[in-house]
Amino acid sequence: MNRARQVFSVAQVNRYAKGLMESDALLNGLFVEGELSNFNAHSSGHMYFTLKDSSAAISGVMFKSHAQEVTFAPKSGMKVVAFGRLSLYEKTGQYQIYVEYLEPAGIGGLQLAFQQLSEKLQKEGLFDQSRKRPIPKFAKTVAVITSPTGAAVQDIIRIIKMKNPTTNVVIAPAMVQGETAAADLLRALEEVNAWGRADVIIIGRGGGSIEDLWAFNDENLARAICASPTPVISAVGHETDFTIADFVADMRAPTPTAAAQMAVFDHAQVSEYVIHMHEELTENIISNIDKKRGNAKNLLAMLNSQSKNRIAREWQGLAHLETLLEKVSPYAAFKRGYALIKSEKDTVVTSAKSLTQGDKLTLQWADGSAAAEIREVVC
Repeated sequence: MNRARQVFSVAQVNRYAKGLMESDALLNGLFVEGELSNFNAHSSGHMYFTLKDSSAAISGVMFKSHAQEVTFAPKSGMKVVAFGRLSLYEKTGQYQIYVEYLEPAGIGGLQLAFQQLSEKLQKEGLFDQSRKRPIPKFAKTVAVITSPTGAAVQDIIRIIKMKNPTTNVVIAPAMVQGETAAADLLRALEEVNAWGRADVIIIGRGGGSIEDLWAFNDENLARAICASPTPVISAVGHETDFTIADFVADMRAPTPTAAAQMAVFDHAQVSEYVIHMHEELTENIISNIDKKRGNAKNLLAMLNSQSKNRIAREWQGLAHLETLLEKVSPYAAFKRGYALIKSEKDTVVTSAKSLTQGDKLTLQWADGSAAAEIREVVC
């Protein structure tokens, strides 16, 4: 090259390009219509986003001084008209529109499709809470349908294993973004259900724009989640992200990490509960045994007391009968000098008239007897 050579730094080139843009009257005040994507209302008060249509996209920023004058709540998927100036951000070499005024221009295409499908499925009852099944309390196997290389799957595995090391985690790999992602997610869901060994299914991915999450708004996938014989937890994006999959799933988790918390029981908590119940049961058994032992002692003492009283009463009765017997016993008369007289036929002689002279008799006393003969009968 024969031209005089002049070398510029990158910064000089960017400043030159920026100067050209800012000196162009058209680029210093233009209206742009497009759909908001990757919208981020920063804690600083600034708004960052992308304006896009069917064939192009441009980055945009709206600083706090202008953002605080916006009268509506911008969000991804919303179609807007922005007024501002075009310039270049020197650090990245990326040109962007610095927006000073923003107004809604209708609902974006993706957002409109989302609302229309939501209304359709809701009318069919696919969102009804009554048709949703409870998540098993003691799941032994959890199937996770997501990208095997994403951060979400690592968070899910870590939380499940930390909460319950005995739980089996099966990863069903699937694309979670792109044109073929919805079909791939549907395939993975069908394969997990055909396998039939999972107690619960987690389907999801980390956060992103409405375009990134669009596979989870697929109608065929939504109907498959509804028809799944295995309960499904949807865990798509962050807490503020909502997809059709969230509405039709048996449970919606605000994040993949939360889904892992919902899917399994806390092993340590259950173990602690079992130990507590064992201790409480042991205490109850010991207490009941002590109570029964005390009752038995009281019962034995009562029986002893009642037995003694009964024996005493019986002895009193026997003593009374003995007294009565003594009164009517002939031996009592013996003590008073009376004797029992028997004839030779061993019959009791009760009258002198039954005797005749010469009868042989036996006289019986308490301490012995004597033989006698009648010499004379006087009546």
